[in-house]
Amino acid sequence: MCHDAAFLVVADGRGILHCNDARLTAAQARRAKHLAGGRLDLMALQTSGASWHPICYEYPAEEMAKVSMDKRVSKLRAAQRLVRQTQPELAVPFAGPPCFLDGEVDHLNWVLGQRDGAFCDPEVSTEWLREHLPRQRWDYFKPGDSVDLDTGEVVRDPVSAEFSFADDERPAYLKQYAEDRKELIEGVLAEYPVPGPDLFDRFVAHFEHLGTLSDYFLRQIAMMVRFEITGPNGGVWDVDFSPDGLAVGEASPDARPHYRITTAGRWLDSVLTGRMAWEDLLISFRLSLYRDPDVYNDYLVGLLKHANVPALNAVEAYETGRDESERITVEWAGGCYDIPRYCPHAGEDLSVGAVIRDGQVHCLAHNFAFDLATGACVNARAANLTSRRVS
Repeated sequence: MCHDAAFLVVADGRGILHCNDARLTAAQARRAKHLAGGRLDLMALQTSGASWHPICYEYPAEEMAKVSMDKRVSKLRAAQRLVRQTQPELAVPFAGPPCFLDGEVDHLNWVLGQRDGAFCDPEVSTEWLREHLPRQRWDYFKPGDSVDLDTGEVVRDPVSAEFSFADDERPAYLKQYAEDRKELIEGVLAEYPVPGPDLFDRFVAHFEHLGTLSDYFLRQIAMMVRFEITGPNGGVWDVDFSPDGLAVGEASPDARPHYRITTAGRWLDSVLTGRMAWEDLLISFRLSLYRDPDVYNDYLVGLLKHANVPALNAVEAYETGRDESERITVEWAGGCYDIPRYCPHAGEDLSVGAVIRDGQVHCLAHNFAFDLATGACVNARAANLTSRRVS
């Protein structure tokens, strides 16, 4: 379902694994180390992110604080476990979090908070990881810094050394940053005009086409999504993803949508014309989202993201053709449970990439949780774990 990729560079007797935007499994990272000759001199990995969850979701303040901290710690723990199992000579947190410069999105800069932001900067990440995995060498770099892989020496760029991620310095920095980029940003935004009166008709045609691409995805989505489109020629429109087919039309006051997407008409227009992909719109954060129940539906995002038959068929073939014959036993509260070794969502090796707590298997790759008693995924749409108690 993912488009992510990592890069392994082996040259002059040195191995560098740049995880880029990929959430590697432990097995994948160890294989990369093996391909590099059994040693990784440097492993760079994300410990932050730029995801629309929870940033764009409508949560009460208290719940947003909890969801944000859970997301933050989960990402750090996943990085900690992956590095512990890979054991590079030097581990380097990099990338993120994003910052927001124009008025439509600058209210989202709360995510940068070093104490309670949803995504933490490399400085905070490195401090946390050094504390929780002290025998591992950690470092982070700013623009212009360099590292000598032969000696391990790090040379800091004198200009970047003056930059600080600190909360008390960030507002002034971002204000100046926004001012410096104001003209450029305004020029880009001007390239996205308001849509014409045919926006709804094109919206209907777009989703009717998506509804023909994969019966499997329609069965897995199985919910109504409401689109609240603001601005000229907008409206409130429902798309019902059903195992019996897809229906799209004006919102009904009697309908109970499970998901709501609110965005401006000019951004929707860009998707409908093909100028922007749905995933681009999501990652732009120029929308707000609400779901009830608060359960992630990977298939909805997958259908919008891939939107082509070969890719959707490949996902279906992978998910319906898994070999679940290799199984492991886990324990909880005095009982033993038989579960597949590999997560039904994305194939993470649960023998090393999961924790058991509160009667659930928590896969650390994408934070999917499965009830041991029933096998059901409790926080997302996913295939059943097929767990069973054996003693």
